Amino acid sequence: MSTATPVNPVEIARIALKRISERGLPPTPDNYSQFYNAIVTIKSPESKTASEMQLAWQVLYKLDDAAYDMGGVADGLLSQLSGSTSMMQDSLGDLHAVREAHAAQKLAPEETHASLTNLLNAVINTTHDVHSTVLGSQSELQTIRDSIRHIEDDLAFNRKVLEQDALTGALNRQGLDHLLMREVKRAQREKQGLTAALISLDDFKTINDQFSHQVGDQVLLHLVTLAKAVLRESDFLVRYGTEEFLILLVDTEVKGAAYVIDRLHLVTARTPYMLETKRIDLRFSTGIAQLREDENGLAMVLRADEALYRAKNSGRNKTEITD
Repeated sequence: MSTATPVNPVEIARIALKRISERGLPPTPDNYSQFYNAIVTIKSPESKTASEMQLAWQVLYKLDDAAYDMGGVADGLLSQLSGSTSMMQDSLGDLHAVREAHAAQKLAPEETHASLTNLLNAVINTTHDVHSTVLGSQSELQTIRDSIRHIEDDLAFNRKVLEQDALTGALNRQGLDHLLMREVKRAQREKQGLTAALISLDDFKTINDQFSHQVGDQVLLHLVTLAKAVLRESDFLVRYGTEEFLILLVDTEVKGAAYVIDRLHLVTARTPYMLETKRIDLRFSTGIAQLREDENGLAMVLRADEALYRAKNSGRNKTEITD
């Protein structure tokens, strides 16, 4: 188990004030308290409930706003640079005019020298101002980028926590929503197959009743371990219900999915869960559905669920495939 990083109150306060400033909000006690508590929650996820994490996520997950604010700061800095550049152009224009006047002998040598000296000093000072503005701009922009990167890292970690089943380590239903949206778009864009296999342990209630719920949890973990050994790295495993798991197979059609399920049946038959000297055999029913051109991911999963229902009611430990 990893050790939580100690929370630094000064660092938290700095980030909270920065986020308030980035949003253009007044630094009232209520605003400060809201951001401070949200940041503490994200930095200490191990002691917070899922609902608290979700609320903190909603408070801080405004990266578009932060990016917009950074764009606004950048626009302001560019405006400063534009003003300095304009001053330099004016000085250079005056310098050119003095040289032309001298060439036309409209100015005495001493007047020309004094005018050129003054204008060159103005150009040098303006150049120094532009250089200072550029350095300041780079520093401010880098600070903003670093702040946003740290927030993104925190959010990515906590999003993973929120989308992971606490018992098995598989994705949960919340993670499934995001996964389906992404993989369906990818499959449609690349015109590749996407198949869902919904499996359910048979007689799981009997295992719980006979051996206890703790043993039932261990049986679920055993099944997940076997499933991960069979699946490719590109496939996904989701805990869909108490004893139900959804396997999302990318770039795969129903025949390929049926082959994967057959292998999982073979592996589970050869690798029962052993409770001391007691053998607990794992059997499961499966429903398989492939994504159609005119449907979304949820519709595909619902069709797999219907196929699973048929498998359960036709003798169990079987596989049904939808059209």
